[in-house]
Amino acid sequence: MRIRSHLVLMAAAILLPVTLAGGIALERNREWERQSALRGLRETVRATALLVDREAQGALSALRVLAGSQQLEAQDLRAFHARAKALNQPADGWTLLLDGGGREVLDTLVPFGTPMPTSAAPGLVRQVLSSRQPVVTDLQPGPVSHKLRITINVPVMTGDGTPYVLAQAIAVERWQQVVLQPAVPADWIVAVIDRQGRFIARSHMTGELVGKPARPELVAAAAAADTGLIRHSTIEGIESYDAFTHSSLTGWTIAVAAPVESVDATATRALRLATLGMLMALATAGVAAALFGRRFVHAIDSAGRAAVSLGRGETPREEHSPIREVDALHAHLRDAGTLLELERQSRQAAEAERTRLLESETRARETAQAQVVAKDQFLAMLGHELRTPLAAIAGATALLEADATDPARRLRNLAIIQRQSHHLAHIVNDLLDAGRLMAGKIVLDILPVNLAECVQHCVQALRASGAAEGFDLAVQAQDVWVEADAVRVEQIVNNLVNNALKFSPAGARILVTVEHDAAAQQAVVCVSDPGAGMAPELLARVFEPYFQGPAPANRSQSGLGIGLALAAQLVALHGGVISARSPGPGSGSTFRFALPSMATAPVVPTIAGGSPVGMGRLVYVEDNEDTRQSMAELLRAFGYEVVEVADGASTLPAVLSARPDVVVLDIGLPDMDGYAVARRLRENPESRDIPRIALTGYGQSSDKDMATRAGFAAHLVKPVDPFELAAAIQSLLAPSKDGRG
Repeated sequence: MRIRSHLVLMAAAILLPVTLAGGIALERNREWERQSALRGLRETVRATALLVDREAQGALSALRVLAGSQQLEAQDLRAFHARAKALNQPADGWTLLLDGGGREVLDTLVPFGTPMPTSAAPGLVRQVLSSRQPVVTDLQPGPVSHKLRITINVPVMTGDGTPYVLAQAIAVERWQQVVLQPAVPADWIVAVIDRQGRFIARSHMTGELVGKPARPELVAAAAAADTGLIRHSTIEGIESYDAFTHSSLTGWTIAVAAPVESVDATATRALRLATLGMLMALATAGVAAALFGRRFVHAIDSAGRAAVSLGRGETPREEHSPIREVDALHAHLRDAGTLLELERQSRQAAEAERTRLLESETRARETAQAQVVAKDQFLAMLGHELRTPLAAIAGATALLEADATDPARRLRNLAIIQRQSHHLAHIVNDLLDAGRLMAGKIVLDILPVNLAECVQHCVQALRASGAAEGFDLAVQAQDVWVEADAVRVEQIVNNLVNNALKFSPAGARILVTVEHDAAAQQAVVCVSDPGAGMAPELLARVFEPYFQGPAPANRSQSGLGIGLALAAQLVALHGGVISARSPGPGSGSTFRFALPSMATAPVVPTIAGGSPVGMGRLVYVEDNEDTRQSMAELLRAFGYEVVEVADGASTLPAVLSARPDVVVLDIGLPDMDGYAVARRLRENPESRDIPRIALTGYGQSSDKDMATRAGFAAHLVKPVDPFELAAAIQSLLAPSKDGRG
């Protein structure tokens, strides 16, 4: 045998294992490419299902918002129609309202008052109302629009027990937009199939196939498994891999089909290219074996090493050979390794982008939900804060109108109106800074308070308002002093007593006690009732915001669920503790809160109502005639000589004429503001040293700073307590009287 034959045989012997190893590696690479494409197919199915679920969840969230609307609770269907229409998407979503018999009551697709179709859906309504869970329908024509649609239905029960089913109808055009993802290859087919096996949306042949049945083998496979992959011919007759899964919210089937040729094309091209290169290498090796011997063997060895590296998923390192074809083989292998690395990086980037988009959508939804909760909390707090003092004022006013001849009763009701007006002013000051109130940053006006008197005032206000009518509301109070905000303490007691009234039967005895725990140096207030009582699991959550236990049969309204939570917050702000106890359901409840007590009762200077506080001359500037006359009469009753002025321009002449001891000046005057009037008084040598008090409705910190810079000695906010104004005047008169003494 000739040496050439030996060299050929030697080359063949050397190249044979290399060829086999390379073939195995290429076959594995081809299979890996196919599996990678199929994984991408499955990921596209899951991503599309997430988009469908997100669309359904958005509609469900909108329905839940509408279900809690005040318009539906009040059964004001016209207002509810307008609110629902405002929340609908422009063209492909609308809201339906069905009564307990399945008849359409309202459809935002048509103007309010349009006669509804006589067709009904009693089966769907019974299913929704009996399950009390959302129900998503399959594809069906709308009786009003005659368009193909699906509906998402939720049960609603109004306060008077009227059952409704609230539905969001979504046209198939919306689902068509959902499935048309720009990142999906053009020859892939994305479809959404309802539980009856009909197309809701399809990315190809949309107009012909929506509402038509899908391929039976796909429907059967989807019915047998939650997720899967089948190979079959599509409706277009294209042999395809078809991955499917189910939407967790709707139960529909999401399917994505990719042509077999498209999935296998990359791997097949790579295999053909690598095979061609291998054949070229073999031919070159045969020729080189006869010519170069060892050189050829060395080149084949290097090519074998490169093929093995590629089989391990590594990019072959660069090597040079005296044989050009072998160098070309090296280049192809390196290119293949580079392409594999780029594909891996691209897939990782796509996965990272999908993850980022899903996280961004989740954060946006959570932010929207948090904003809705914050709005609801603000409105609930506002209503609860304002209703209590308004009810007390209304009750006292009604008693004054009914009987104004009893001096003691008249004074008592006037005191209630005065105290609750001050309460309202305190609340308005808090509302001026809405951000501070929403964050729970309530500023307390801490003063020495006789807790027994504070509780008595609160109970008297409840009796006057009629809130305690039909109940035996009793107080056993021991004088004990605390440093607290009297308005907020009354608010705590009011919330606890109102809670006891709500959960007690008519005629029940509600007992409020005030005691001094000398050992613990605490003032203790207890509110006890014989009413509904609480189970241990309710006791553990009774002070949580918006948490409410089951409503008893004798109550028509359950409230907003913030009274006890607000009481707990206010007690904590005072450095106290609050607790609740109950032997169990039907055995009544006792709420107890304790505040740190003062060691000794303080000496609190007061101004007796109607008695003179001292002589002095005042100029009182106020443009509102009713306010000016009533306050001037009160000041005269206190013993002051009062000169009334109605505008800013007349103030300086009146001051120069009257030579007053103090000027009480409104800021919001019609012709010029109070700051400009104060500047005129300060610039005139004859009025420069007369002290000035700003009396205004502007109560921000910046307003107080402006008053100080304008030279005002005091800044009081309307509505002002007449005794507080008299005390401020006396504090300015005292130094001047001492100087004259």
